[in-house]
Amino acid sequence: MLDVFGDFSREDPAAALAEAAAACPFQEAAENGGLYAFRADDVRHILTSREFWSRRSTDQRLAALPEEDRRRRSRLKEFFAHWPVFSDSDYHKRIRTVSLHLLRGAVTPQLRARCARVADERLAAVGEESFDWLDEVARPLAWEVVAALTGRAGAAILIELSRSVMDELATPRLDMERIDRALASVDGLREWLRAARTARPTPFVAGVAELWDDPDFGPETATALLTQVVTGAHDPTVTALCVAGERIPRDLLGHTSVPRLREEVFRLATPFRFASRYARGPVSVGPYRLDEGDRVNLCLAAANLDPEHYPAPLRIQDRGAASRSLSFGAGEHYCPGAPLARSVVEALLEALKRTGAEFHADHVEREPELPTLRYRTLRGRLVRPAPTARVPVPAPAECPGRRPSPDRA
Repeated sequence: MLDVFGDFSREDPAAALAEAAAACPFQEAAENGGLYAFRADDVRHILTSREFWSRRSTDQRLAALPEEDRRRRSRLKEFFAHWPVFSDSDYHKRIRTVSLHLLRGAVTPQLRARCARVADERLAAVGEESFDWLDEVARPLAWEVVAALTGRAGAAILIELSRSVMDELATPRLDMERIDRALASVDGLREWLRAARTARPTPFVAGVAELWDDPDFGPETATALLTQVVTGAHDPTVTALCVAGERIPRDLLGHTSVPRLREEVFRLATPFRFASRYARGPVSVGPYRLDEGDRVNLCLAAANLDPEHYPAPLRIQDRGAASRSLSFGAGEHYCPGAPLARSVVEALLEALKRTGAEFHADHVEREPELPTLRYRTLRGRLVRPAPTARVPVPAPAECPGRRPSPDRA
């Protein structure tokens, strides 16, 4: 049985996730409620089926909280309810359309060139000593994505504010300290956007600012969209860049196309390992019968390790052009930021391929929670190919029977 509440800070849960996908299609509800589904076919079906949606049912855990804690938790849930990813009402369909429009064209030639340049610079700067790939390579590259969307002046503060929101999303348990930090960060994000409405440093921020003034949406929707995009653009991208460094060997880069390796990186990364769906009415899931509002926890990470779809699932290999994982979801909730994430990971892989370098990790720590993959430390060395010895080329010999011209003697 998969330990949903285990501490995975020093243990890679990939083996446990792969075992869950191979051994048991479903796991009955844990303390946070809902059936767990692990296999790729079941997960993809529920993600795309009209019998399920993302509209959240009542959280039964709130009943055990004191009134003040329930109020604060409800305030955060109301904020999350504005996110396009968390429901399926007409409002959410409209805001998803807006978000797709705002992110369309975000992968510009300028961003690609900038990411390629930063990747080359970071790999050249680390030298031969031990370093933290997380700080020296992954975060600087992910910062470029956020900066392209929100402007270079505000990127750092937005990333810092979004971190507390990610911390709260990562935990499978109710944690009031995390909830309070997330609420404070939401207030900070709202104030940043309020000030940015006049400067509008990028087309994306300009579009979000228009939502703020639109009576059909308003400040909460605008802040929610900004928060969802920043959290989605930074932390998951950092995770994928760390997986690329930790898992991609030089020899594989040498003979496998970068786009195919990129998809393998996302398959193993799966930064958000779970997605929740709720039954719209009575429905069967395998041997289980669900009533309206019942929750199913879809384990995207286990589905990406299903041996029926990915033989030798823990190995990175060329799986063909059609091998697309569930890391970005499926159906109406497919991640609109997928092209951005793909472009920056591809830039890093291309840079590694150009240099012929390979990162050898010797110390890895991850955040302990299973629902998200986030690194604390990824230390190691960048091993570069040995310089090729120069072989002296002999001077051409004189043709037999010929003597040098007197003019050359």
